[in-house]
Amino acid sequence: MKQRVISGIVLAIILIGTWYFLVDTFIFDVLFALLSAGACFELTRCFKLPNKFMQVAAIIFSFAVSLGLVYQSYCPVSAVIVLYVIFLALMTVVNYPEIKFEHLAGTVYASLVIPTAFTMAPIIADLYKSYDFIDKMECKFFVWLVVAGSLFTDVFAQLSGMAFGKHKVTPNLSPKKTWEGCIGGVICALLLNLLWLFLYNKFFATQVFSLPVWFYCLLSVFMSVASMFGDLIASLIKRNYEIKDYSKLIPGHGGIMDRFDSVIMVMPLFYAMITLYGASVA
Repeated sequence: MKQRVISGIVLAIILIGTWYFLVDTFIFDVLFALLSAGACFELTRCFKLPNKFMQVAAIIFSFAVSLGLVYQSYCPVSAVIVLYVIFLALMTVVNYPEIKFEHLAGTVYASLVIPTAFTMAPIIADLYKSYDFIDKMECKFFVWLVVAGSLFTDVFAQLSGMAFGKHKVTPNLSPKKTWEGCIGGVICALLLNLLWLFLYNKFFATQVFSLPVWFYCLLSVFMSVASMFGDLIASLIKRNYEIKDYSKLIPGHGGIMDRFDSVIMVMPLFYAMITLYGASVA
């Protein structure tokens, strides 16, 4: 527990520093591309992708596609993705039975689906370039809300479950997760996110945020639920391959997939909701 707390504090300092100084910079984009590559490595090792050339190609692609999705005006990313998927299919056929269909499916998930989710953070930070009613500082708050909201949902759900938990959500998949913990996580995260919204508007925002408070409440609830599903999906993969942690990168916390599993589900949902709202008011 001591190791977990110390690692958590260090991780929090790194995340806050990254958010405060680097959001909307090329370095921020590269950092999330590196997270994509690290997550791809953890997943391909998890399901024991037997072909090292295919694994290295997947890791490199996961990094490249993350940047490609952010800078689409400089890269024909759609064509690159199509060629990459064809390459994976050919590698599977040529190397059968060493490489099986589950390896192909796992590699697509690890090197395309996960990086696309991570890439949502830089894209969310740039939403002010697409919508006139959103300013740069509000986008910076979006990034904070997505990452911090997801992590705090996890923390409060765990604390609420320890205090009040009685009814299991998924006994076979995540025995410690309870309905009481989930509800507590959603409510506590909502209250904390509203506090962040008030403080950010008062001390950091350059203008009053355009999105109404009710929409932020809706975002918070949906994000909390999505973060729990993200955690359950990550747990499902670990149970399937009988591992405890994806890696030991973060002492006491596991790997990138262990720590950011909930964020991976939240970021695409957040982007989709903001996009739908933008379309409704356009």
